[in-house]
Amino acid sequence: MNSIRDWLASWSLASVKRAALLFAIVLIGVEAMVLTYYWGDGTEQLMFELAISAVITTTVGVPVLLYVVSQHERLRQLSERLAYLSSTDQMTGLLNRQTFVERLGMEFRKPGGETSRGVVAYVDADHFKRLNDRFGHRVGDRVIQLIAQHIRAVTRSDDLCGRLGGEEFGIFLVGATLEEAGGIAERLRREVNACEIEVDVPGVSVSVSIGIAAHRPGESALDTMQAADRSLYAAKNEGRNAVVIELQRYRAA
Repeated sequence: MNSIRDWLASWSLASVKRAALLFAIVLIGVEAMVLTYYWGDGTEQLMFELAISAVITTTVGVPVLLYVVSQHERLRQLSERLAYLSSTDQMTGLLNRQTFVERLGMEFRKPGGETSRGVVAYVDADHFKRLNDRFGHRVGDRVIQLIAQHIRAVTRSDDLCGRLGGEEFGIFLVGATLEEAGGIAERLRREVNACEIEVDVPGVSVSVSIGIAAHRPGESALDTMQAADRSLYAAKNEGRNAVVIELQRYRAA
C-alpha cells in the first residue's frame, strides 16, 4: 500500500490532472454510446446498462490509464534528469562551462541592450595543482566542493554560477555594479581563505584569486569573460589571494 502511495506521490500535478481528464473523457464517451444504444429500452434497462458500462470501464480503464500515464511520467522525470546532468557539473552542482556560457549569452541578448547586464567574476583556486600533488585528489575534490558552496552562499538565486573547468569558476552577478561585485568577491575571498577548518586536513591552506569585469552594451558573453580573465591573471600576478576589478586591485573600505 505504501509503495502505491509513494508511486502516486512521485507524479507531478500535471500528470494527475491529465490522468483524471483522460479517464473522464473515456467514461463520458462510453456512457454516451450506451445512452444512445439503449435509449429506447426503458429507464430501468437504460440505468442498468449505464451502471454496468461504468463499472466495466472503470475496472478495465483505470489500470490501463494508470500504466500509460505512469510511463509518460517516468519519461518526463528521465528527461528532466538528463537535462540536469547535461547542464550541471556533477562534483559541485554548479552549471557546467557550456551551460554557463550559453545562459550568460542569453542574459546579454535580452531586450534593452543599451545598459550593462551585470558583472562577470572569474574565480580560481590558488596553487591547486600543488595542493592536489601534496594531499591527493580526495582533498582537492573537497576544496573544489567547498569553494562551490561558498560561491552559492554569497550569490543570489538569479545569479549564474558555474564551474568552468578544473579549479576555475565563473559567476555572473545579474544587474550588479562593479562596487557591489567587489564587495561580494571580497566576502567570497575571505570566507574561502578561512575554510581550512572545513577541509580538516592539517597543513592545507585554501585561497582564491578573483578577476572581475562589467558587461558593456554590445559585448558578447565571451568578450566580458575574457575581460574578467585578464583581471584574474592580474590578481595572480599581484601575489594571489586577491580581488582585481578591471585590472585594479580591490581595496575593501
